Amino acid sequence: MKVDFNFHKCICCLENPTDSWEHIIPECIGGRLQLKMLCTSCNNDLGSKLVSKVKADPSIRLAVSNLKSEIPELFEAIEHDQEYVTKDKNNNLIKLKYKNSKLEIIAHKKEDGSIIEDTKKAVRNLKKQLQKEGFSEDEIADKIQLFQASEDDKVISLTKSMRVVKRSIESPFPYLKGPPLDEKFIALVGYEFLSLAIGNLITHRKLDFIRKFIKEGEKSQHLNIEHLMTRCYEPHHTIYPEFLETEVIININLFGWMLYKIHLNLGSPKIPSPDLVYLEDLKNKRTLFAKSLDEAKQGIFYQI
Repeated sequence: MKVDFNFHKCICCLENPTDSWEHIIPECIGGRLQLKMLCTSCNNDLGSKLVSKVKADPSIRLAVSNLKSEIPELFEAIEHDQEYVTKDKNNNLIKLKYKNSKLEIIAHKKEDGSIIEDTKKAVRNLKKQLQKEGFSEDEIADKIQLFQASEDDKVISLTKSMRVVKRSIESPFPYLKGPPLDEKFIALVGYEFLSLAIGNLITHRKLDFIRKFIKEGEKSQHLNIEHLMTRCYEPHHTIYPEFLETEVIININLFGWMLYKIHLNLGSPKIPSPDLVYLEDLKNKRTLFAKSLDEAKQGIFYQI
């Protein structure tokens, strides 16, 4: 969903012309709304530094896992190649990777020299090893059948040096040890949305402090970001502003669960702007707007 807006120059560097389309909410988490507000250099730089890491955020992954039945395509896109963890009955930690809509065990060797791997791959590797040890095709077939027919947790001796065991595993869950969302990324989303609300006023020098934070991480007393959580997951993202007398608050709600409040202390009279509410309906793949927060609360949205 592209919205053509005539920004005079890149809203990030304030130097180059706007020649690159930018998603306000990254496409990788379901954002569809795009504005031509950045130059190619800033878009590429911010994309590699900030946006590329979004899918690895533990809260993002937890949200899409809980919303899997409602947003299956987005779940697949976010979880592809992501790691999961589980344990077997012996409390061995097992890592898995989500590929081609299924989980595959990541083969690895334990300290005692034993190897943990997926049963299907184990069968192929057992055949190769038995061939190397000189067993006939019939002997190999018998040993593989013995392994496949064995009960869980029962150790089977296939050769003098080879023992195998099948083990069941607990329900896997996402490996949630990744870094949280970078506050510079949150500031970028809020700043880009603000540009949609106030247009070319976004390039005013009074907003230099947020541009410096996004690009260089330089903190300012004029900028504060709150990170809150709601009580449930919802298949949508919402952004809306609050224009106060000397402060602008940008509210960002991702997956109905992760809530960020960006406080911008501008120290000047209230900016005249509509209380525009932007909603990404992830389930129905629609970009919606409400003309005010009151309309949004009443469920009155307009599709563009």
